[in-house]
Amino acid sequence: MTRARLPWTRIGFVGLVAASLALGGWGLALDTADLPGRTWLDVFYYDLQLFVLGSDPASDGGALSWQLQAARFVAPAAAVWAIVEAVRALFAERLRRMRERRTKDHAIVVGRTDAAEAVADALRTGGHTVLRATDQDDLDDAGLRGAAVLYACSDDSDNPSVNVLTVTDVANTVRERGRGPQRLYAHVGDPDLAVALQARHLACATTGVDFFTLDVLAAQSLAAREAEALAAATAVAVIGSGDLARALVVALAAEWELVSGVRNRLRILLVADDAPEVATELARRWGAVTDACDLRAMTSLPDSTALDRVYVCPDDEDAALLTTLTNPALWHGAPGSLVLVLDRLSGLASVFDGDGTRVLDDLDGRLRTVVVHDLLAHTRHPEPRVHDDVYERLARAVHHVYLRNQLERGVAWASAPAMRRWEDLSDDLRESNRRWVVGLPDRLARVGGTIAPRDGGTDVTISGPMLDRLARAEHDLWEAVRIELGWRHGPVRDDAKRLHPMIGVSWEELPEPEKEKDRDLIRNLPEILAEFGLELVFYDA
Repeated sequence: MTRARLPWTRIGFVGLVAASLALGGWGLALDTADLPGRTWLDVFYYDLQLFVLGSDPASDGGALSWQLQAARFVAPAAAVWAIVEAVRALFAERLRRMRERRTKDHAIVVGRTDAAEAVADALRTGGHTVLRATDQDDLDDAGLRGAAVLYACSDDSDNPSVNVLTVTDVANTVRERGRGPQRLYAHVGDPDLAVALQARHLACATTGVDFFTLDVLAAQSLAAREAEALAAATAVAVIGSGDLARALVVALAAEWELVSGVRNRLRILLVADDAPEVATELARRWGAVTDACDLRAMTSLPDSTALDRVYVCPDDEDAALLTTLTNPALWHGAPGSLVLVLDRLSGLASVFDGDGTRVLDDLDGRLRTVVVHDLLAHTRHPEPRVHDDVYERLARAVHHVYLRNQLERGVAWASAPAMRRWEDLSDDLRESNRRWVVGLPDRLARVGGTIAPRDGGTDVTISGPMLDRLARAEHDLWEAVRIELGWRHGPVRDDAKRLHPMIGVSWEELPEPEKEKDRDLIRNLPEILAEFGLELVFYDA
């Protein structure tokens, strides 16, 4: 057990008081020895009076012992020190709040929940300043005016709207003041409700708000960590059917699309008592699950199944631990192939993975424990935030679909500035994709369309006059974004000089291959939205 360390100021204060009492008692004993009837209680009383400048033997001055001379100055100094410390302690909280009100470019995390703790820890791990607020009444004290981002993570088990209302009120406050966080995130415990709220937000013109679920963020982070292993994988298993297990299936499917390109499909085994129902629901809701994977439902894992990765993450962590430690069929993979995801039992991670202090075998390196809270700290962002919001992820998906279509048509990798992974794109191209997402509501409104949670039915097919209307709007948006970014017309494309031959060219005058690029993006819109559990809905259809 680590002992608490006393600050040097307290040690100094105690030493000063002890020295003044010792010197005062010694000097008073010497200087009052000839007083008739003097007792040791009198000496002690006179000694205490030194702290309030009222000790009679020392008040008249004159020939005093050096001990008393020293004590009558040291004791008042100790008293003044005590008064200063008391005043400082009395106003410390107020001073702290005044400092925090003036903080800039920090993150505010609202709530005292597990989600709030996980988000705050992840932000601090990323090197960002984090201020906490219990509820909306504390936001100004947490420096709302100067904050860069706000995460609302209050307990929404009884009231699912509590965090949604928090970010709504903050958004209104920021708009009225003209200052405050431009990124607002609301934790929503129900993943399906979070998707429904994202759909409604994506369909309106206001940006900067997103809705997230802790299990979904953890699953996405774990899948990103596994990218290198997934690139060489053919089959994986997810044991469990709770929110985390479901989110992990979707995240693994989405990550597989990014690392595999147009290669073979990934086989995912979902193992749980209710796996058939859950697998059907996932395939119905999420495009990546059906487009990139073969999802197979099993109530138990066959002994002969060859797997590259096994992820154990049921809701019941006690059962997860027992399954991991008592099922030898899971132990035949390579090092790190058996992944046990822990939350409530996170303390057990050090039992297997402790650096030199572990007390249980990790199956010769095959067993790897992962803590949900630690997963959020995996991604690093230069500005204060934990995850990519839905706008960023949709922009990446737009580019991913573009790459896949171009590769299928025989366009060589890196043969054009846009034929590169998202991370390698120029800032202009990435910003263009982001603006595409932001401008989506306006383009859909032109044809009476909106966005809704995917219900598993037949996806809308965009064709005919509607296709050309949206493609024309696509070209107009592309041109407006490029001009805003400083591009202009030039006979030959030059990215360094920001010249492009299609800027200033009307839709009617565009070459047919250029028109087809715009049409392709519109045709693929249902597929892009399906990656996020969303779909197009037309009011008049």
